Amino acid sequence: MIDFERGEPGPAVRDLVRLSDAWDGRPDLFEAFLSGYGRRLTATEEARMTIDMALDAVSGIAYGTAHSDPELIERGRRTPTRLRAGHHTALSSTGGT
Repeated sequence: MIDFERGEPGPAVRDLVRLSDAWDGRPDLFEAFLSGYGRRLTATEEARMTIDMALDAVSGIAYGTAHSDPELIERGRRTPTRLRAGHHTALSSTGGT
């Protein structure tokens, strides 16, 4: 999957940030993704993904507000809620961060 609209050079794990909303509450989907990806995320990738999720949420809310995109705003609001609730621990095979 390539997002040409907002694509830019960066770490590969950044591409997973927007996908993470799709597997929220569905660890089976995340596990299926990892199976296809061929490996689990490293601790560094997990940490980077958490940071990028927070940054993407702020960016999405700002962009969505400026362009009257309520779906993007809502996705942006769900992300910090998930992070605060500790759902980011699902990214780890051991449940830790």
